[in-house]
Amino acid sequence: MRSVAEILKEIPANLEAGLSDDAVAQSLVKFGHNRLTPVPREPIWRKFLEKFDEPIIKILLAAALLSIVVEVFNQERLIGGLMFGAIVAVLAVGFAHPSLRRWLPAITFGLALVAVAVSVLVGHPAYEGFAVMVAVVLATGVAFASEYKSDREFEVLNARKEEIQVKVTRKGGFTTIPLEQVVVGDLVLLEMGDEVPADGRLLKATDLMINQSLLTGESVPVRKRPASLEDTADGPDHPACLYRGTQVVDGVGLMFVTEVGDATMIGQIARRLSAEEGDEADDATEETDEARIRKKLTISKQLTPLQQKLSDLAGLISKVGYIAAIAIFLALMGRGLVTGSLTSSLGGAAKYALDSVVYMVIIIVVAVPEGLPMSVTVSLALAMRKMTRANSLVRQLVACETIGSATVICSDKTGTLTQNKMRVDRAWWDGQLFLRDTEQWVRLNANDTWPRALEGHGPADWIALNAAVNSTAHLEEREAGAMVPVGNSTEGALLHWLHENGIIYHRL
Repeated sequence: MRSVAEILKEIPANLEAGLSDDAVAQSLVKFGHNRLTPVPREPIWRKFLEKFDEPIIKILLAAALLSIVVEVFNQERLIGGLMFGAIVAVLAVGFAHPSLRRWLPAITFGLALVAVAVSVLVGHPAYEGFAVMVAVVLATGVAFASEYKSDREFEVLNARKEEIQVKVTRKGGFTTIPLEQVVVGDLVLLEMGDEVPADGRLLKATDLMINQSLLTGESVPVRKRPASLEDTADGPDHPACLYRGTQVVDGVGLMFVTEVGDATMIGQIARRLSAEEGDEADDATEETDEARIRKKLTISKQLTPLQQKLSDLAGLISKVGYIAAIAIFLALMGRGLVTGSLTSSLGGAAKYALDSVVYMVIIIVVAVPEGLPMSVTVSLALAMRKMTRANSLVRQLVACETIGSATVICSDKTGTLTQNKMRVDRAWWDGQLFLRDTEQWVRLNANDTWPRALEGHGPADWIALNAAVNSTAHLEEREAGAMVPVGNSTEGALLHWLHENGIIYHRL
């Protein structure tokens, strides 16, 4: 991170009045916009193929493939044998190659489709395997379509993140600008609840506490204080350095922006994540800076309770099915030895062994509930559509199950149950109570004894003086001349009250 002195040498920034229009233009040309390069969107085909990675879906694919191969082999030995050898070879190559291993379920799906086509061409359609494939396609297709539509809706919402307003000082006055319009050299006012919009160094601070857990993993806020303009040291541990994405939890401060966009720390980490998108060497034992930024910029892939239950169920079904199939196969082999079916002739023994394998595959296929993935997916898709109609967007299909298990929802009332506005509704001094929207309040506005300038020393004068000079909020003039409080809501309400009564608070 550059020092304040270095920035002052490159652009005509002012530490009191902020940037002029010409200085803003120079800063944009030299340092660019405060815009992060978006993380590359996952291709649609990859999202679709990842749907085959569900535990029960994988069992269904394996059972369908076995059923089709055995059916063809039972009718056409040569073709069935060649098909079995080709399938084993393809799966072996996929398992041996690290980059293909994650796509084994999708490869299995493709092989099953080819096997179904071969069974039709040889005149012996594998109806059982085809039915399982239809169930797989329906389950994965419904889940993919629902989540794809939800992702597009969330992208529209995420685009509004960049519309966050930032409080800055420019041309000697206070104003608010969109986050993307913050440039190097801007003076940014930070207050409790704000998110730091860019990297910078602190010029002024009063009890400023910053939550840097995004970068350091430490949940305890750290106190920040100014340093010299020539200071070049940086890092989250530096008391004067502030970083984009961290949160102000207490106090107020004035920050001088030194890095914007991809040059910020979070921008550099995001670029590294984009470069390593195809790398699977994630460290699950320690949450690094990159892991925390990944959680902020991408969708969480952690298993939900429903996914975990389905995974456990799939594991249990596969174990019980395989154990039962092997037990039945061994029992049939023992029966063949006792009855002489395995010892009569080589051809008879081969036919008996093949029939036993067919029985074993049938047991595995029957043990897998083909309708379970489809029923779960359809139920969640219907729940997602119902929540969307109620203006509740769901990014991941299985999240419907998570929210469906909630018994209590705690919601912030500000902006939800209220208007997110504060105002002075009544004032009291000298034994008199003045109420808004009453004749008393009107008389108060027109009362000659009300101080139009702070020349007197009555109770009203001291109230106005304290509300003005001790405030960290500001009034910003918006369209149609409306004055809107910006900053601390309580202090902003007091300033708005002074403005209503003609007090020129900014001259104090």
